[in-house]
Amino acid sequence: MTIECPNCKRTFDTNEALEQHKKSKHSEANPGNKINKNYIIAGVVLVVIVLAIAAALSVAPNPYSIKTLDTDNYIGNDSAKVTLIEFSDFQCPYCGNFYNSAEQQIKDAYVDTEKIKFIYKNFPLSIHENAQKAAEAAECAKDIGGQEAFWKMHNKLFENNKALSVNNLKKYASDLGLNSTEFNSCLDSSAMTDRVASDLADGKSSGVQGTPAFFINGQKIEGSQPFSVFQKAIDSALSKV
Repeated sequence: MTIECPNCKRTFDTNEALEQHKKSKHSEANPGNKINKNYIIAGVVLVVIVLAIAAALSVAPNPYSIKTLDTDNYIGNDSAKVTLIEFSDFQCPYCGNFYNSAEQQIKDAYVDTEKIKFIYKNFPLSIHENAQKAAEAAECAKDIGGQEAFWKMHNKLFENNKALSVNNLKKYASDLGLNSTEFNSCLDSSAMTDRVASDLADGKSSGVQGTPAFFINGQKIEGSQPFSVFQKAIDSALSKV
């Protein structure tokens, strides 16, 4: 005579064999079953947590904190609650594209209306042989003539960013009415090296690897993007202040 298991329909010769089978295979108290179930539950929970973290990071990336100084080169509203920081290279063609397109629109819509503060920081790339001296030239201009002279030189350099030899830099300073003796001495002595290096260090500590790179209230934008990208980011930042 055989006895059938009511759960899996296997047959056994004795009640004792059936009971042992039921305890090992069908009992909720079986430690193996509990362990397996615990592993499954833990795995599901882990997957849910990972997906939640990934979703949160994709929607709301952690903002960067960029050091700003009283000596920063800026235009716009000094007390504005939204700040756009650009790390740039005067010889970089993509930086030149930004200057000739989106930057002008940003100035019209947000800088001239005093909605934001626009800060320029130097990030000369080693692959551009004239970028370091061009950055020093802009800082020399500021040292002689203040913020206004810096931005005039900034514009001049981007408008001529394929002709940034030292001789040309000195000519541009003269064209802008800066004292040639002072400017040439500043440029030739590399007096602004440390100031440029300070900007470069700020950029590197914030993960800048190429130019142009931007931070709008800590939110990073990379590359020469169309105005619409900056408009969306700036409007979002303005809506939160």
